[in-house]
Amino acid sequence: MLAKSDFPVATALALLARHEIDAALLVPTANGLQKSIMDATGAVRDYFLDKSYHNYSEQSQGGDGKVLQSASFVSSSGLERTTVSLYRPITKSGDPRIWLGPATKRYVAAFNLLALTIQDGQLYILNMSDDNVRASLEDSSSPFRTIVDRKRKTSPIVVELLGLLREISDKGFVDTLRPGDTGVGMTLESLLGISANSRRAPDFKGIELKAKRRRSSGRGSRSTLFSKVPNWKLSPIGSAMALLHKRGYSVDGRMQLYHTMRATSVNSRGLSLDIDAGNDWLRQVYQDDANERPVHDVTWELDVLKRDLAAKHHETFWVHALCRETGAREQFHYVEVEHTKAPMTGNLATLVEAGVITLDYTLSHQDARARDHGYLFKIEPRDFGALFPPSQSYDLR
Repeated sequence: MLAKSDFPVATALALLARHEIDAALLVPTANGLQKSIMDATGAVRDYFLDKSYHNYSEQSQGGDGKVLQSASFVSSSGLERTTVSLYRPITKSGDPRIWLGPATKRYVAAFNLLALTIQDGQLYILNMSDDNVRASLEDSSSPFRTIVDRKRKTSPIVVELLGLLREISDKGFVDTLRPGDTGVGMTLESLLGISANSRRAPDFKGIELKAKRRRSSGRGSRSTLFSKVPNWKLSPIGSAMALLHKRGYSVDGRMQLYHTMRATSVNSRGLSLDIDAGNDWLRQVYQDDANERPVHDVTWELDVLKRDLAAKHHETFWVHALCRETGAREQFHYVEVEHTKAPMTGNLATLVEAGVITLDYTLSHQDARARDHGYLFKIEPRDFGALFPPSQSYDLR
């Protein structure tokens, strides 16, 4: 239902993240509002469970199992108390339901985007489609902001790394140490005295380094968050080689599969992403004119993706470099850093579903095996605010 929201999902998540607010999103239908009932989506169920607010899986069906919890609607001027009903009906296999109380119809219209956030054990409901509610988030004196405001401190390690990067920036353009896509990162690590290896640990005293090119026009490209091999045991297609031969294509006699996938559209190879909330999976599916229903190919477990995202980007310096020339003659001038912390992993599935986070296959057939350069989860830098709390930018020049 997020696709039917009357307010952009990524914009809402970015606004919430700017104030370090994690939330589950819900979009009510006209029928749901009329009947005073809404589906508790997988994202809502997972969020409630993660915050120890409610566990639908342990709840019995029927009226006797209904749970009532206190909550508040956030308005432009204050908070209005309400009582949320959490239940599983006898019918329809007990599909989880939620109702936000009698005040719902005063605060909510069909297809509004609702953010459900838990602060200190209490549930707060924000209608992100409401201009006044969004404005209240920017008002440090509003009742809700006083609940969520936090302070940030700069660590000595951050100061040390910024000092080293400024010294490198002072050198101006430096020669790449490796031609190709990986040259910008490998060259920076070498200048910092970091040896190249296949480590999974952060690059510099707990801080991950991600360097990328920024053209002189100022335009960049998608940033790679992390790479994660699928769970082949849960994937009907079974292996990277089978995927390559079934969905790939031949270029100069070599089988390969280099394609971007998203949940909001099917690409030219018939591939797209799908959130399987029931199993808590991210799936790659295939669809063509001969198939009425998508064919499930590949599986990632969402809890594993969230764990890897949190571990990879606990604290990250995204370093931007101007570049000139190409190939072995390419040069970089490292000019800017965006410093992020603690990704809001609960937003991962939502951002995939909204098409904000994409996935790239980088497969080819080489030496009788399938070789990959990563199963790359990517995001546009402009959407960082939907995934990370407020970042800090530094000009290195």
